[in-house]
Amino acid sequence: MAARLWLLDLDDTLLQDHAVTREVLEALGREVGAEGLEPAVRARALALFQEAPFYPWAEGIGHSALEALWARYSTPGLEALAGWAWPFRERVFREALEEAGGPAGRARELAFAFFRERRRYPLFPEVPEFLEALRAKGAALVLLSNGVPDLQREKLFGAGLGGAFALTLVSGEVGLGKPDPRLFRMALAAFGVGPEEAVMVGDNPERDIQGALLAGVRAVWVDRGFRRPDPRYPAHLEVRDLREALVLL
Repeated sequence: MAARLWLLDLDDTLLQDHAVTREVLEALGREVGAEGLEPAVRARALALFQEAPFYPWAEGIGHSALEALWARYSTPGLEALAGWAWPFRERVFREALEEAGGPAGRARELAFAFFRERRRYPLFPEVPEFLEALRAKGAALVLLSNGVPDLQREKLFGAGLGGAFALTLVSGEVGLGKPDPRLFRMALAAFGVGPEEAVMVGDNPERDIQGALLAGVRAVWVDRGFRRPDPRYPAHLEVRDLREALVLL
């Protein structure tokens, strides 16, 4: 059956995320003579983020340690996170610089630099053509994005996709994150379609693909080079270019 409703992930499906973080961290590392800064920041951010008092909530909505390095936390209700964030960021960069043999005294400077310079929102090259092809066939487009509201909305509008979707569901806004099938069913109910008429496209097997399978929705996994397929959650279709998924129209 042709898919009438297309559920789309944002980060590393439509929007380049991992690559931009890597590029910014590598550039900062070169600037201070610490070539191993990028992996060190990733490791320290993850370890310290898991110590945060709100970590279970963040894990539930799919908000990552690296996002915590540049989220504004400007959404009402996240004031405590905004107060927590800068000491966390400075500690991450200080410990990462110590590990990478860089100048630990510049940790605060680099934390601010990353917060500022990470605000880039490039789409993958095929995305505009892919979305236009879906619209031309009359498909309804829904964004299912995990994360905190202010950051995910910033990414969405920064990438020029603010008007691209008939419905946008951000986990931090609705209180449900992928792979919870209720998030997928919320989208289905909004358009009055059954799961057999929908398809989910995403790069994360554990969240996007598992959630789609739990909701009875066909799943398309897009390989962006950062994650491997998970045999526990087999997608109905695996692609490297989103346009390959148009066969489901």
